[in-house]
Amino acid sequence: MTDPWARYEAALEPERRRVSEGGVLARLLRPGCDDRLFARWFLRFSAHGVHLSGYEGWWLPDEGAGRDRYGSGPDPVRALLESVQATADWWRGRYGTRPDVAALLRTPPPAGAEFYVRLCENVAGGEAPLRAAAIGHETARLMATAGPGLLAGCRRVFGGDAGCAAFLAAQVAEHAGRLDGYRRRLASGLAEDPASPAVVAGTGKSALASFSVFLAECWDLAAADLAAADLDPADLDPADLDADGGER
Repeated sequence: MTDPWARYEAALEPERRRVSEGGVLARLLRPGCDDRLFARWFLRFSAHGVHLSGYEGWWLPDEGAGRDRYGSGPDPVRALLESVQATADWWRGRYGTRPDVAALLRTPPPAGAEFYVRLCENVAGGEAPLRAAAIGHETARLMATAGPGLLAGCRRVFGGDAGCAAFLAAQVAEHAGRLDGYRRRLASGLAEDPASPAVVAGTGKSALASFSVFLAECWDLAAADLAAADLDPADLDPADLDADGGER
């Protein structure tokens, strides 16, 4: 296999399958995923996602030069906070008690989020634009492929309360719109430097792995939240509660 882009794709495909088929993401996309667990996962995912937005983790890391930090779109931190508040309001309307949003937002970011942020910062601050493009490509690809299923889960669980998932919907559209550009940038850059696919692919794998761990950490925290709220997760499908499932 001599084509550098084909080598990159072949190197990434096992990690992509592991993330999409072998762990928490697959459980979240199941039509039978418990409503309570999905909702509390989504609340954790959104609240801790503020840390990613604050360090441009949600935004594509090699797009920062020469443009406003958040581009022409809405401030992602504000949009995420609105999603967190809307989800907490939904929970109160359904279950009678409102999650402590302030406490959630004060919680230090999970390890997966920290690693992802540091990876983005280190790569964006270095002299390897293809590595930054790999993070952007793999993040965009994951959001473009899994995002519609997560949005379907939001519609199933939250019903007509679009405020809960407004940020996620915007992110899915944003990343899907940029995926082809990242693919072209990577393919042309790898063609100019045929020795680089292994290094660039390693960065893409690290981005996927850390984001996957972040999803699983939010899942584990959501299950603990259910237990603390006296909504004992013991009656849930064991497949829902087993976050490991090859995820870590």
